[in-house]
Amino acid sequence: MSEVMWNTEFYENAAEVKPLPSAAATPKPSSDPRQLRDTLGKFATGVVAVTYQSGDGYYGVTVNSFTSVSLDPPLILLSLKRTSRALTYLMERPFAVNVLGDHQLTTALQFAGKPQDADPIEWITHEGAPRINGSLAYFQCTPWAGYDGGDHVLLLGRVLSHGEHDTKPLLFYRGRWESLAWQDSRPERNTS
Repeated sequence: MSEVMWNTEFYENAAEVKPLPSAAATPKPSSDPRQLRDTLGKFATGVVAVTYQSGDGYYGVTVNSFTSVSLDPPLILLSLKRTSRALTYLMERPFAVNVLGDHQLTTALQFAGKPQDADPIEWITHEGAPRINGSLAYFQCTPWAGYDGGDHVLLLGRVLSHGEHDTKPLLFYRGRWESLAWQDSRPERNTS
């Protein structure tokens, strides 16, 4: 099996691209938002808790619309509902994106507005925005830009620092919380 080179970019020759006939290129509108949401739910996502400080308190919001955008400059993207109370804070102050591990379901539920009886969150507060101890990965960010995303706002954050821990991810699939069945099938690297 050949190794994929992720730092190589591939481009399709634009002269060889053939446009679709106009009937095939025009999508049929979805008239049922619930059906669209169910269909989008077929895409398994990771789960992040975006955390920030306001006054003397630490706050967060659970998000599953998160992705990397750019390495130079280092940017990530979050999609938040326009009605999210956290949105105003995140657009004006540093924040941390905490990629949640499968052991952090109660944390995800708490920041999704469904608190559970659980141990209190262990905060790490010495490096910018407060972050959650024991997360799979974290990104310390400052707001970069915000864009109209319909009923959401697309928020770009510039990554200032990051780190990771070895644990399994928490997943969201078809409206349910899931865990990844882990099997390390990566080929051994030849170091000679």
